[in-house]
Amino acid sequence: MKEILKLLKFDNENGASLVIVALAMVALLGFTALAIDGGRLYIEKSKLQNALDATVLAGAQGLRTSQTRAIEISEDVSEKNGYKVSASDLSFPDNSIKATKQINVPMTFAKVIGINTATVSASAKATVGPLTKASGISPFVIMKSDIPNRTILNCGSTNPGDLSGNCGYLKTSESNLRDAILKGSTFDSSKTVWTDPGAAVGQVGQAIDELIARDKLKDAAGNFIKPHCQSASTADNSCERVLTFVVIDEWKDVKGNPVTGTSELKIAGFASFYIEKYDDKKLYGEFIKMVEQGEIGTGTGIGEYNLVGVKLDE
Repeated sequence: MKEILKLLKFDNENGASLVIVALAMVALLGFTALAIDGGRLYIEKSKLQNALDATVLAGAQGLRTSQTRAIEISEDVSEKNGYKVSASDLSFPDNSIKATKQINVPMTFAKVIGINTATVSASAKATVGPLTKASGISPFVIMKSDIPNRTILNCGSTNPGDLSGNCGYLKTSESNLRDAILKGSTFDSSKTVWTDPGAAVGQVGQAIDELIARDKLKDAAGNFIKPHCQSASTADNSCERVLTFVVIDEWKDVKGNPVTGTSELKIAGFASFYIEKYDDKKLYGEFIKMVEQGEIGTGTGIGEYNLVGVKLDE
């Protein structure tokens, strides 16, 4: 009998040990699930947030063209980042674009405790505002009154005066006007700029023709590589033929230096111009609303056609 009791006692202890081990394994797997799957959720949320940040920043570039263009850009950029958004994921509060997306992430170890998937969500919002400093600005200066109705800009003379649609040239760090147009320069509205009295009409024509030619490149099938750049209504800052000018209040108060011939100008804002052609010392085209990267200020600048910048709000 004693031997039997000993066997029973041993068996009971053995069974209890198995239960304890089993419970410990479940707990261990649970902690493993929290560590591994929790880390996976953190990484996925971070990737989703970064993707949405890039989406709204890019989408805002097309916001001044139209909401349709902003949606197209957002969908394209988000897909390239692995988290495609659709129009239903986007909203357009005042002067901004917001993307909100939710994804399901499959679990690995958490399945042991009955959790097969987990939800991760993120949102991002980009707002546009008047740009006060930017790079890639063309060395042309125009009057505020020319925006947006002036479609022909007379660039045959750089002498300040009351010429309607006059283009003046600005001094830049480039050695010649052609390179200054092709490369663009950085301008800050808080600082004054100087005119360049030198006439270089031939260089202007060469640069403009080259920029337009870049936008007219076609693929092997004969289609435009940049179809949206063929019209001012769909053009954006990816189009070479879209140039941004320095805007001043008026020419009449500008007086040239008697020695150097240059004039000091105060920047009122920046405006973008879609160029259709350059002919007979004139730029033909129209002003368009545009978004660029740079420093954002307050107020409205020169109005609704002021070049604007983008910043993340959330």
